[in-house]
Amino acid sequence: MVEFDAFAGDIALGGLRNMLEIKILVCYMLSRVKEPMSRKQLCDCLQENGLVNFFDTNAAIDDLLNQKMLKEEDYQNETCLTTTEAGKDNAQTLETTLAPSIRERSVNAALKVLARAKAEREVKVDITKTETGGYTVTFRIDGLGENLLTLSLYAADILQAEQLRENFLNSPAEVYSEIIGLLTTNRG
Repeated sequence: MVEFDAFAGDIALGGLRNMLEIKILVCYMLSRVKEPMSRKQLCDCLQENGLVNFFDTNAAIDDLLNQKMLKEEDYQNETCLTTTEAGKDNAQTLETTLAPSIRERSVNAALKVLARAKAEREVKVDITKTETGGYTVTFRIDGLGENLLTLSLYAADILQAEQLRENFLNSPAEVYSEIIGLLTTNRG
């Protein structure tokens, strides 16, 4: 039986409460997504799914850095974490100690967090208050050295404006594709 040596707060049923398993999961995730992640991104994706709490994620990261299983590097003007060869080897060797559902949920969460970070780098959303008390939300997607899309929408209040911003940042490519599809479909 696995001994629980991690804090149980904020961990969903089936989440990890053993520090060794948490360390394996962190190395496994980073080796699978093949892109550096910040400490905050790692914590966010593990907490979002109730897999590991904030404190244990940070403790595991610190231990893994000390053990040279992870290393820090500058990526996209941010200090990010990657696995070393030793971390990759250990993750590959020990990944079967983690339930397949935990492995899948963690990697999917990491990919989602990384996609959101990429969207925030590549798209811009500006919210400005109008004279009438509403808000104008302007979305901009740039790519290939060109402005691909600029769209402004009216929002009645700041809550609606923020919701538009969040939903756009979650899936800018889908929004762009839907607009192109609607405007290029022959409706006559």
